[in-house]
Amino acid sequence: MSYLPYIAGAYAVFFVVMAWDGLTPWLRHGRLLRAIRQKAVRAAAKSSTQGQP
Repeated sequence: MSYLPYIAGAYAVFFVVMAWDGLTPWLRHGRLLRAIRQKAVRAAAKSSTQGQP
């Protein structure tokens, strides 16, 4: 009786979960930076249009 398929599956699941755990903060960081940039652009546009009559 061989446990090779079970062990290989367990390692595959482990590596997929570890990859997801490593990529999620990186993707979240990118979304956060994009949101900050967009907010800064909107604030700059708002402040430049408020000064005009």
